[in-house]
Amino acid sequence: MRPVQLEYRAGIAWLTLDRPGQRNSFDLAMAQALADGVAQLAAEPPRVVVLRSRGGHFSVGGDIHHFQALLDGSQQDQVAGVTQLLGAVNEAVLGLTRLPCPVLGLLEGAVAGFGLSLALACDLLIASESARLVLAYGGIGISPDGGGSWHLPRQLGLHRALAMALLDTPLTAAEAQRLGLVVQVVAPGELAAAGQAMALRLACGSGAAQAASKRLLREGLERDLGAGLQAEQALFTQLSTQADFAEGVAAFRARRTPCFGAKTQG
Repeated sequence: MRPVQLEYRAGIAWLTLDRPGQRNSFDLAMAQALADGVAQLAAEPPRVVVLRSRGGHFSVGGDIHHFQALLDGSQQDQVAGVTQLLGAVNEAVLGLTRLPCPVLGLLEGAVAGFGLSLALACDLLIASESARLVLAYGGIGISPDGGGSWHLPRQLGLHRALAMALLDTPLTAAEAQRLGLVVQVVAPGELAAAGQAMALRLACGSGAAQAASKRLLREGLERDLGAGLQAEQALFTQLSTQADFAEGVAAFRARRTPCFGAKTQG
């Protein structure tokens, strides 16, 4: 079995971390499988991507046994191995953030190290009450990877991000929701159903509008206001000529639920 599974069902893609015996920790094979899965999603974007795990833990991050094997080799081999591993996880994270469709992450159990960095790359997160979010890099004497140091201060603010990085104090699911990292917390047995319900809700939206909103919000972090206004105007004008906008206006006037049919667009 591949350590990362990808399945399309009714417009929703389910991307599953499937190495439960190792608590979904990442060695090179799993990192490459994740990058391959994200590349397939980019080539064939669904309406929604759901990133989930099997085995009770989202991911504990890097595989310590893989790191030990690298340490047992020469320094040259260590550098080459780390470069290869991080190249794959970086490719996966960047690809996830660039998908035009919404990416929903379902968190449970340990969400640590690169597991947390990967979760932060999602657009929306639902967490089981069992979830514990922690950077954990300091505990093994290394710095964050996979975009964790980029996403966290933008989502929490600098000083809260520094506290997480330097103190390695885990966040409960409830604390993560209070801080705005997680949009919903559910009982452990309800995570799959909650994920399905939110995925279906997202799939009913306008794919073109969702793609444009994602692009504006993500790229807006690096723009000044003037450039942001120009980007908004360009995309609004473009979408105003498409069928979803006409349907949305008609549905609003008729006081009915819109029926959007446009495919997801970048």
